[in-house]
Amino acid sequence: MNRVDSNEISSELSEKTKDNRKMLKAIEAYGTLVFVSVIWGMAFVAIKALEPVLNPVNLTLLRWYIAGAVFLALLPILGRPKEKINRKDIPRLLLVSFANVVAYHLTLNFSESEISAGLAPLLTSIGPVFIVILSTVFLKEKHEKVVYISIVASIFGAFILLLGALNTGGNSTYSGVLEAIGTAFSYAVFAVFAKPLVIKYGPRSLTIMAGLIGTAMLLPLTSGNFFYQVSNLPITGWLAILYLSLLSTVLGYMIFFTMIGRGAVAKVSVQLYLIPVVGVLGGAILLGEPVTLFIIAGGALMLLSVGLTTIRPKLPWKNLK
Repeated sequence: MNRVDSNEISSELSEKTKDNRKMLKAIEAYGTLVFVSVIWGMAFVAIKALEPVLNPVNLTLLRWYIAGAVFLALLPILGRPKEKINRKDIPRLLLVSFANVVAYHLTLNFSESEISAGLAPLLTSIGPVFIVILSTVFLKEKHEKVVYISIVASIFGAFILLLGALNTGGNSTYSGVLEAIGTAFSYAVFAVFAKPLVIKYGPRSLTIMAGLIGTAMLLPLTSGNFFYQVSNLPITGWLAILYLSLLSTVLGYMIFFTMIGRGAVAKVSVQLYLIPVVGVLGGAILLGEPVTLFIIAGGALMLLSVGLTTIRPKLPWKNLK
């Protein structure tokens, strides 16, 4: 074998090695997102299970007080930002903290007190559609026509889900649907405005900072009723709270922001598809919630809208600044 042949073989092996590494990284990224999707999908079931023993405000408080304590312990280990916090970024950091902790979780918990654990993730799955709208308004991004078609599809999907909710739950369910849509909007605000901070300060430090600031924002909501409900929380309730605080919040957000920092959020469509599916199945199997034709039809349209949004190369994350 001459030297030229040897170099060609070596080059081919090198290319195959690179391809294998890329494949392994892709599998790791998708696998991680699937793992987080299952954790977050089952979180809707855990929240619904806690409804009889904790009101929406107290559920938010207890979940984040525990998560905040963990974040505080992690602060000296993982919370150091890549660079000193710029004063100009403080308003953005406050907005992200409020949207992620206060607005998102309060609207989510209130919505689940009025709608099913399966319906909630379907409605909140339209977050990427709101991301498109916000990125158009605030980041001046231009999108293809198919993206606007996805917005129309999501509106029709939400309308079908709303009809189903009204058919089984009355006015209280109507407000629950609106609250779930508010949860999706909070997610979009947090996602759009967090991206530059993740790049600048690092995913772990941003997760911890936003979590601690958001938890501090919740403090004024603490009341005597909070201590009463917590003191009477059964063991099953504590297990559900620990699941939400440690797995869904601390671990889930750490992994999610790390994926954003690695630039792997383009694969987030896998997560967006799986969370509603896990929520619907979990609600049906563990809580005995019915899976109606309204949920199937409306959910299909919602997932279609998410698909039309996330399959585009520039959306929803690529050019955020």
